[in-house]
Amino acid sequence: MVKKKKLEDVFKTVGLPPYTYVKPSYYGEIRADIAQPGKHLLIEGPSGIGKSCVAFKVFEELEWAPDEDFIYLSCRDANAVERARVFLKAARTGESLQPRVIVVDDFHLLNAAERAEVGSSLKRISDRTFERPEAPPKAILIGIPTTGVSLLSEASDLGPRLGQYVLERATDREIDRLISEGENALDILFDDRDVLLSESAGNFWLAQYICNKVCASQEIYETQDKTRIVTFDLLRLRHRLMTELTQRYSKTAQTLARGKKWRPWGNKPYLEILLALCKIPESVVTFDKLLNMVPERRRPGIKAVRPRIAEVIYDPSKSIDLRKQIAFDTEAGFSIEDPLFRYFLTNLDQRRLFQDMGVEDRAVESGRIFSYDVGFSFAGETRKIVEAINVQLKSEDVVTFYDYDQQAFLLGHDLEETLGRVYAESCRYYLVFLDRHFSEKVWTNYEKDVMTARGCKNHIIPVILDESGRSGSVGIRSTIGHIDLRDIWAEIQRSGILSNDSINALRNRCVLPILEKIDAASDTI
Repeated sequence: MVKKKKLEDVFKTVGLPPYTYVKPSYYGEIRADIAQPGKHLLIEGPSGIGKSCVAFKVFEELEWAPDEDFIYLSCRDANAVERARVFLKAARTGESLQPRVIVVDDFHLLNAAERAEVGSSLKRISDRTFERPEAPPKAILIGIPTTGVSLLSEASDLGPRLGQYVLERATDREIDRLISEGENALDILFDDRDVLLSESAGNFWLAQYICNKVCASQEIYETQDKTRIVTFDLLRLRHRLMTELTQRYSKTAQTLARGKKWRPWGNKPYLEILLALCKIPESVVTFDKLLNMVPERRRPGIKAVRPRIAEVIYDPSKSIDLRKQIAFDTEAGFSIEDPLFRYFLTNLDQRRLFQDMGVEDRAVESGRIFSYDVGFSFAGETRKIVEAINVQLKSEDVVTFYDYDQQAFLLGHDLEETLGRVYAESCRYYLVFLDRHFSEKVWTNYEKDVMTARGCKNHIIPVILDESGRSGSVGIRSTIGHIDLRDIWAEIQRSGILSNDSINALRNRCVLPILEKIDAASDTI
């Protein structure tokens, strides 16, 4: 009697599939490099496409055993960096190692300095081939695409000693082969195979998971006694999966969408990032590609928070760590680490997300009206105080238009036309710093004329810096509610420095009221 195969072994969601493993096109080359002494490997690709599986499949064929022939480390483990460092140091100094091969998975989670340290070690380890050609140590590094950029830039002469492979999303033909092998193992035939192919989105792991769920829903747990046609309702299946995944990933999505500082009625750049990721089916998304998915008006806010996105994903001070689901590198962009999180984003109900976050649709749409929360208009002589306020506002994730931050954007543009648009419609509020120099400058007068001619109300917030500024400006009435910073500005001019006391005073008297105003319901245009 033929032994029946179990569902959990056929469509396997944990570990190396014994019956449905599909070798990538580079498999033979990867195996040859793993078997070659002194040849290191870098295997890159999005999550769920078999990066780790290809290494373990080779180990299986070579009959290598864990802890005897190789050590496996995941950079998600607390002691992984130290264990890797100990191994590489011993290998560099020529110590005899057993096992002689180290596998470092999730290599991209190491910081730049740690990756550079690994890169500088690998060449010296390869050189040991000439000293001990029978069994020199070697490293196999596994991570997301662009992992190797920093590695190779720090060890430019490593090239020939490193086999680099970039595994891409699976083709429909490869996913179809996986499904066919599963069907043969369980003696079943899926109805609507094209639907399974589409739902798997080029991801081996996701194909395993979905096929497993379909079989389980039909109570198919092992090889059938006679061939069985398996039918399923895709919409019902997707609804069941999303119900399960919403419980698992809703908090992750909301944490990313809220960002460092959530402003219900202000710009929501992190929410825009999340919604753009929902629209892009790939697991690896460059920053430029994400920008191209959002309206031009929304791009300044996303660019403004770029340096802080990684802090939203991983912030130990707030016990936030989303790195199992998503990673971000300022240069490389985003990587969806969890295939199920990718599936969750692809099928996420936007309105449901807003409801769960307690934000109304109209608040989201209102926030999209303006590219910037706050714009500044000032004479150059007052730049020191303006810059200090800008720094404080940006630390609260307020999206500001400040000329020094926008130099790259302004290059090559007609400044009169571009600034005319910015000061006419792009900012929710304008902080206008009134001093004796304001009315003397060509550009401040131009900005003031544009702001006061746009037919809006409650959008100009005067900031009084001296007695001349107290009288207002033509077009900006002195009766408008204002912020008085005359004493602080006088002290800054007198001392030439911006003291901590001055910064605290600016925060209390200017920054905090602005934050409260942004957080309140939007004014009528």
